[in-house]
Amino acid sequence: MNHTIAVESDIEKARGSLNKRLGVLLALVVMTAIATLPFFVIGEDQKVGCCGGEMPVTHDSWMHLNQMRAFYRGLEAGRLYPRWDDETHGGYGAPTLAFYPPGAYYVTSFFYFLTRDWSKVWIGFYWLASFASAAAIYYYARRTMSRAASLIAAAVYVFAPYHLINQYQRGAMAEFFGFIWTPLVLLFAERLLSDSTRRELLLSFAGLSASFGAFLLSHPPTAYQFLLVLGPCFVVWAIRMKRRRGLLLIGCALGFGLMIAAAYFLPAVAEQNLVYYDDVERTWPYHASYVYDFAQRVYDHARGSFFSRLDRIWAFNALAIFLLGGAVVIGTYRSYESDKPNSSPIPESDLGKRVWLWAWAGLIACFLMTKYSKPIGRLIPKIETGVYSWRMMALTSFAVAMLAGACFEVRSTALRRKWLNHQALPPEGGATNSPPEGSATNLAPLVASLMILIAALAASAWYVAWPMWRVQSFEPNPEHYNYATLPRGAPRATPPMDRAQLASGNGRVTVEYWAPELRRLRVEAPKPDQLQFRTSNFAGWTAIVDGGLTEIKEGAVKNIVIDAPEGEHAVTLELRSTPVRRAGNIITILSLAILFSITIAAVRLK
Repeated sequence: MNHTIAVESDIEKARGSLNKRLGVLLALVVMTAIATLPFFVIGEDQKVGCCGGEMPVTHDSWMHLNQMRAFYRGLEAGRLYPRWDDETHGGYGAPTLAFYPPGAYYVTSFFYFLTRDWSKVWIGFYWLASFASAAAIYYYARRTMSRAASLIAAAVYVFAPYHLINQYQRGAMAEFFGFIWTPLVLLFAERLLSDSTRRELLLSFAGLSASFGAFLLSHPPTAYQFLLVLGPCFVVWAIRMKRRRGLLLIGCALGFGLMIAAAYFLPAVAEQNLVYYDDVERTWPYHASYVYDFAQRVYDHARGSFFSRLDRIWAFNALAIFLLGGAVVIGTYRSYESDKPNSSPIPESDLGKRVWLWAWAGLIACFLMTKYSKPIGRLIPKIETGVYSWRMMALTSFAVAMLAGACFEVRSTALRRKWLNHQALPPEGGATNSPPEGSATNLAPLVASLMILIAALAASAWYVAWPMWRVQSFEPNPEHYNYATLPRGAPRATPPMDRAQLASGNGRVTVEYWAPELRRLRVEAPKPDQLQFRTSNFAGWTAIVDGGLTEIKEGAVKNIVIDAPEGEHAVTLELRSTPVRRAGNIITILSLAILFSITIAAVRLK
């Protein structure tokens, strides 16, 4: 009988745990749907008229649509990692995909494979990226917080104004995708510091390597800023916890993550001089991108402009960090004072230690976004290339979310302690224990947490969503291209021409197969001629005539030109791997194989 009761009790506990997990899952699904889906109905075709119903055009939406289409064409042609966009720059093409991180485009290609509709791809990508970021920060917060507090952190993260401005106004798909990895990198890094068994260490090592590699493949500028800000803070935090040995493992895992991303990262760095990579530095310099910097003349900080909204979002994050940090200190001090009069304001608990990490990282990031940090910024290598200072708001948004969850947790812990004190057995004499003085009335953490969540919702509605209400809806623009990724020497304007033609205009050119990185033609030349391709020359292009390599020359607009002998010939033009691309591919493949082996070995360990 007792055995039956015990079994029924276990079943009830398992059912209750499953229901709680399903409730969390539903909450994450609903909050991410509320955050992302309105974007697709707030724009309108202003030539037609009223009331929205369509997706608005954003800063980068043209670029991303063209590039994700090009990426899918490359995958469809059999390339595991497409590097050439064949339709950009007037059809002359460019190695855009080799220099732009491919992570987001693998996801969009998957959605297009399923739906065959690019409008549905946008919806699927933004919702999935938002849901994944919410789930990531939720599970990171669960290391030290209750379910409710972790959901608060996830909600603040999902509705953070800078998070949503990347979808609603910037259309920065890669940076939006990058919000997933900050919580996961910290999650696995902390596990490496605390795990003890070999199985746990191997799984945490694999998780950290995979997360950091995915971070680099998603958005390298944010990953770089993560290392600059959270890296030193994490090292100091680990030393305070007396976990110096774990730092070596973390460094190895981060290095291994870099190897996982080598197929993209190594060629993008080594071959950047082959394109106009420095155009970003000249056009959008880092040291002109500080918030509230009205002296510079690059970014428009006039009231109501996009950059003035960034200024206000920075102020919101900075004030939130101060407010939440102060509320945690007040809440923990009052809560613990009556139980432990000699305790420090922030108790030496797991949550208390992490509060300092999040708060200091957030404040340092806030400082580095101001012009007063310029002497420091000038010492940071490669900071000028695409790493705008205000992109650190991804880190301050994370800090605000975690501190909001911590505030909620402080209040919840105080209430639990009060309840336990009331439930304690009365001491001799019959008097019951009274709750700790002040714990019942200390509402500062709870109020601060909920106030920041409401403020994040309001700021996102006012500064992010409302300015996009009834703006021009999105329409494809095939002429839009990324100048920074054009082959160096290629002109901005190019004349129209056929895919391939003979210079003399005589003879015949038959295109038998034309894919982004492989073209096969049949050429009939009545006399020696030149075959001109509507393809910009770039390292790796290889021409083969009748099975033999032939020299590639450059035309007037840096397009590929080869000598065409008299007669009929089979011509192949293929973009092949350079030595550095081949090395990157090999490193990535070997690293993934090792990562898979580590994971399998860890799973088999008991």
